[in-house]
Amino acid sequence: MTGSGSILLFLHLLGGASWLGASIFANLVLVPHVGRRPPAERPELVRRLILAPEKLFIASALLAGITGLLLGVTSGRIRSPGDVSTPFGMLWVASIVVAIAVFATGGLLTSRAAAQVASRANVDGGSAPEDGGEAAFRRLRVGFAAELAGIVSILALMVALGRS
Repeated sequence: MTGSGSILLFLHLLGGASWLGASIFANLVLVPHVGRRPPAERPELVRRLILAPEKLFIASALLAGITGLLLGVTSGRIRSPGDVSTPFGMLWVASIVVAIAVFATGGLLTSRAAAQVASRANVDGGSAPEDGGEAAFRRLRVGFAAELAGIVSILALMVALGRS
């Protein structure tokens, strides 16, 4: 692998590890912690623990995705549209499709649910209705779990890519 290919691979692994690590941490630590707190405390916790670092997690995912695309093309394994019909190409395209699905889940479900939970506090510091945004919190939990499942699927596809 060339020097630039090694840098690209390093950036891909860095982005992917950060993305996976953030997802595992969110699923195993952050969401359970927030879920154990009283509903009145959840909006502030979601703002500080989930929404505040969200841009960093999105940047990690984008780094992994963009460098993954570039690695597929610069590896010489994807030189023409016909190459996507090879085993490597099909796995590479499947990885792209799953990554898009994970991004969509994050943007359309997880982030929206987090914003809804966070908005449960009124401007004056009082809390919103007593349900504490339970439905939004359940969607947040489901969104994070779906994202983690997708990221693990991408990781499995990457292992298969290495063997094809």
